[in-house]
Amino acid sequence: MEDSYEKRGYLLEDFRLFHLKDDRGTDVGYHYHEFHKLVFLLSGSGGYVIEGRRYALQPGDIVLVGALSVHKPEFAQGQPYERVILYLSPEFLQQNSDESFPLEDAFSGERGHVLRAGTEFRRGFLALLLGLEKELAGDAPGRVIASRCLLVRAIVELARELRRGGNELPGPVAPRDGKILEILRYLDENLTADISIDELAARFYISKYHMMRRFREEAGISIHTYLSDKRLLLARELIGNGESATGACFACGFKSYSAFSRAYGKLFGATPTGRGQTASEMPAEDNMVE
Repeated sequence: MEDSYEKRGYLLEDFRLFHLKDDRGTDVGYHYHEFHKLVFLLSGSGGYVIEGRRYALQPGDIVLVGALSVHKPEFAQGQPYERVILYLSPEFLQQNSDESFPLEDAFSGERGHVLRAGTEFRRGFLALLLGLEKELAGDAPGRVIASRCLLVRAIVELARELRRGGNELPGPVAPRDGKILEILRYLDENLTADISIDELAARFYISKYHMMRRFREEAGISIHTYLSDKRLLLARELIGNGESATGACFACGFKSYSAFSRAYGKLFGATPTGRGQTASEMPAEDNMVE
């Protein structure tokens, strides 16, 4: 796997739905999307790693991956599993929210990345997803309107269930080396600070070479790339909110604008002041799945 996160897929519509069943497993590196992703695991077992935290899944679990969240699925080859995958544009959720009930909150991770709800909710939620699948596959008059209504209803029910509480929100499985989880949290909480490998090793009382090796084994990339890519994602968000490229560069912990610009272009395929990729420059559509 290349030592970098990859943006996979693109979404030109408000949403897309996939209903898949296979035993091919997943051979997908760490990546992110510019849209939200929901995965309803119907059968089989495996896991998801989201923002450096690994979740063990069981049938009925609903995985919620927010836009720009670094993640990867982990399902073994030869083990059948079935899932419904929804991709949702942030704009669609914003347009169908109100101030008291923002639908994007369901993908914030604040209430967890995995929902393990009761049987009644799972059945009702699955019925909405399968109804949405049927509408999208058909040609009945008003199918577009019906599809949008079913989707909004499904996300509203999901957000209500998350707010209701009383559900099990599975916590992440601790890494084999617990210090790596501590280091990941420390990096996330001090993203813009001046952090060196030597200082990080000293802070956590660990050999820097052992730390670097174990971090790569657990997170899939180096500490330097993890920190750089997370800073670049933050910088892109700041720029999208009106901050200048120069301001975002130094606000996110970069010391050199030229180095920042090169890294930004390598990760996003555009300069900090330029336009984003066009559809023709983006990965093929089949890269969206998973």
